[in-house]
Amino acid sequence: MPINLGSKSLPPSAAGWVSVSPSGIPRFWATIWSDVLKMSLEPSTRRKHLSALDRFYDAVKRQRGSDCLDRLIAEADSDALEECLVGFLAQLRNEAAATSVDKRSTWTSAVSFVADMLRFAGNASGDRAFEMEAKLLRFDALYRQLVPNPKTPAPPVRALPPLVIEDLYEIFRPDSPRNPFRTEALRWRNLLIFMLMLRLGLRRGETALLHACSFKQDFDPVTAKSVHWLDVEETDDGDPRYERPGLKTEPSRRQLPLSKEIVELVAIYTQNYRVRANYPHLLISQKAKPLSLRSLSEIFETATDVLSSESKKSLDKQGLQGVSCHDLRHSSAVLRMRRYEDAGLDLDKAQEKLRVFFGWSKTSNMPRLYAKAYFEPSLAEVWDEKFDTFLDALRRINPERDH
Repeated sequence: MPINLGSKSLPPSAAGWVSVSPSGIPRFWATIWSDVLKMSLEPSTRRKHLSALDRFYDAVKRQRGSDCLDRLIAEADSDALEECLVGFLAQLRNEAAATSVDKRSTWTSAVSFVADMLRFAGNASGDRAFEMEAKLLRFDALYRQLVPNPKTPAPPVRALPPLVIEDLYEIFRPDSPRNPFRTEALRWRNLLIFMLMLRLGLRRGETALLHACSFKQDFDPVTAKSVHWLDVEETDDGDPRYERPGLKTEPSRRQLPLSKEIVELVAIYTQNYRVRANYPHLLISQKAKPLSLRSLSEIFETATDVLSSESKKSLDKQGLQGVSCHDLRHSSAVLRMRRYEDAGLDLDKAQEKLRVFFGWSKTSNMPRLYAKAYFEPSLAEVWDEKFDTFLDALRRINPERDH
């Protein structure tokens, strides 16, 4: 199973996710694959791949009666490995049929692992090299196109209903009688989280990574005004969290311009409510530790519980059981895409800007999905007019404290 090595006694190069056997011994080829061949993987992606490989190791053990996958790879026994993959595919197909859960990512990880390891461990010369390369070409052509379950069309991407967003504005307002969070400090912290995810479209992991010093400022001599921006990046800071947040892709490292309202909200939180802690992270728990990924999700589960019945009905119509962190990112992307189009940008330019802002790769198809997303005209009113009213209410309760 994958375990996260996070001891401070370990050098940084030895920390992170690693696949181990039931006896706690690192799996040899899984470690070579993740730490040598795939060393650029982000921690969250590495954990998903290793979880898939762990399932493959277990499947091979059941099929052949012993934990022998590492030996089969070392011997470059391509015939035996193919048999193991066929058995694993059958297992995944049965699971997919029984649970209606997509198993493609697990299968893709297993196939890539076997192909990469055969190339690595089966390195040879002469006739054996030609024989191995021919087998690998056949392997790639056959197994990469197989899937454990039928491909289903992705559900349409939609912003949260305007009624829900307006309701969330009311719920997260610190002085609201509907605010479900106990203390004033929690209310201001959770409001900041809500605004960062909704207005900037930050992913959950990106939000958890933020430091208090991630918010930057400089003077622009051209406009004679201060400019503010946010650095979205990873840092090597001895993160104590068991499930360490990470950036999803390399393009996730980016700089985002900040509105005056976000700058003001960050200042209110950091100057008045951020718990003193021995960590540089922006979002701190009541125990003076960096806020966990699970805690971020629980904030919106709690907010969902106190939504109005009308808001819950509108969520149900969209097939949503509640509000999640990623729903806020969807909403931000749908509206920003529409704004680019309304500004007269052609589709290609609008998609390019969206890729940069939301941290997608240059070839990502995500902007095209948002371009086709359903857009409720009243969302623009909630985004602008209702937001302005919300800000006015916030400014009236802005604490004037010196610390």
